[in-house]
Amino acid sequence: MSAIIWLIDQVLIHKGEKTLKELAQACEDPRKSNEDLLMRILRDNAQTEYGRKYNFEDIHSADEYRKKVPFSDYDVYEPYIRRMIQNHETDLITTYPVIQYAETSGSVGVQKKIPVTDRSMTVYEKYSFSRTKALANRYHRKHDGKGVPCEKGLNMLETETTLTEDGTPTGSVTGAVSRQFRKLYPLLLTSPDPILFPIGGMNMNYMKARFALEEPDLAYMFSGFMTNLVDMMNYIKVNWEMIVDDIEHGTLNKDVCTEESRPAILPYIHANPKRAAELRKIFRDGFDTPVIPRLWPKISWAFGIGTGGFATYTEKYRSYAGKELPIDFFVYAASEGIFAACVDMNDPRFVPLLDSCFFEFLPADAPDDCRETLLVDQLEEGKEYEVIITNQCGFYRYRIRDVIRVVGMYHQCPMITFAYRKSQLVNVAAEKTTEEHLNEAVRRTGKDLNCEFNDYALYIDDTGMVSRYVLLLEPDQPIDIDRDGHYADLMEKHLCEVNPEYEFFSIKRGSIGKPLVLIQQPQTHALWREMKIAKGSSPNQVKPVRVLDVPMKQKFFFGLLEEGQDVPEWNVYNQKK
Repeated sequence: MSAIIWLIDQVLIHKGEKTLKELAQACEDPRKSNEDLLMRILRDNAQTEYGRKYNFEDIHSADEYRKKVPFSDYDVYEPYIRRMIQNHETDLITTYPVIQYAETSGSVGVQKKIPVTDRSMTVYEKYSFSRTKALANRYHRKHDGKGVPCEKGLNMLETETTLTEDGTPTGSVTGAVSRQFRKLYPLLLTSPDPILFPIGGMNMNYMKARFALEEPDLAYMFSGFMTNLVDMMNYIKVNWEMIVDDIEHGTLNKDVCTEESRPAILPYIHANPKRAAELRKIFRDGFDTPVIPRLWPKISWAFGIGTGGFATYTEKYRSYAGKELPIDFFVYAASEGIFAACVDMNDPRFVPLLDSCFFEFLPADAPDDCRETLLVDQLEEGKEYEVIITNQCGFYRYRIRDVIRVVGMYHQCPMITFAYRKSQLVNVAAEKTTEEHLNEAVRRTGKDLNCEFNDYALYIDDTGMVSRYVLLLEPDQPIDIDRDGHYADLMEKHLCEVNPEYEFFSIKRGSIGKPLVLIQQPQTHALWREMKIAKGSSPNQVKPVRVLDVPMKQKFFFGLLEEGQDVPEWNVYNQKK
């Protein structure tokens, strides 16, 4: 451990503790804290074109705001953003300087460009790296009497950006956050600068793994989503011999980068036969027991979004890391803002960030035309709500179409978990099956079959007398295909257990047919992520595919089924061949 790493860690931990203390104080009176933010946003943006349209300067309370300003979606802001980029216009929707445009993953349409302002970036910085350092330090002081080791970590965040027509960077928000720490990263992380901020193509799983494996004292690892950590560990499991050979001889495999990027990486490549011998012995002992603590004995924590649709990847990560390694489930965020953060290790509940966005909520079962919102102090434990935000990027009363569940209290503020996206709600017969329902039904089916499913996707077959679910399951080990309908019986049973509405409409009313279960080839979902990244999506924004709602998804996933299955003729892949 160098003295400078120790010093930087102490600064980060102190900063994180200050952030957590301020959050706790804000949560003593969450409504006032949140309304104070709203009033500042309205005051600062009163003279924007949007602010003049809705007379922000005459609004003096949250109640007035909710009466005078309508709900919005991205289509409302797209013309303004286009003018900002193409015509260099300012003060349209925000007076805060725009430092980047965050690109959405574009999973259901054209990619959106969300303004990222200096104000919103300050919030991202505040609740990211230093917060998790402080939480990890608290955890280890409580459980083993000493703080986290002051050693380097592994960063799986993607940081690559491009430029818009007006010269503003565009890419993932995490890339913008990372650029703020660029001078510190060589001291804190295993990956050298040409890999953290790449020029030219390279296999990031190889690059991140190779330099992390060379560091025996690695203390932590992190990513935007747990999928990225799992993908890297899967890559190591398959390719460890090649990586170790390169470490031993100081070589760089010809297939892992382009000729454009190779010259920038080579200065960091050195032969390390001693470490290679250590790694070879560890890998030859196999992966039946957690390999991460054997590779890196000082590993102390990991962080990344690992709840909701990412829960199966958290479990897979634990198979590599063991059950004892604490995980910070990080934040609840989107391109439009950072909404909530965890305040304890291993606790998947989030606390709303009252200094990030102004929050309103609609009961999840409210009619579509309902406009009577609730504020943060009016939520009830156990109930679900659609989230509406006013952020510091120029979006006002913006419906992000997420539904959260209240699961506890932090001081006087509700704690929440992500429940589902309204766009991912399956509702063929008013049964309202959520991603959470599907996750649990798939998990229980896997348990009955003595396997785990890495991931799954769902398609709605509406060609028969009644609609039915088609579940495409990706097992973590080879299993037989469902020749006799046994898997379908199990899936139907568990769907009925987790969602009584499904049972009513399928078993009692006969409005939903028996599901069809199909088995995917290994690594189908990892290949989807690789394809999306190759086409320009940020690894930090490629979310799990759940509903096969567009032809591109349908063709891809139906095209990677295990052979020998009786796939109906309506299958989009068959139609396109």
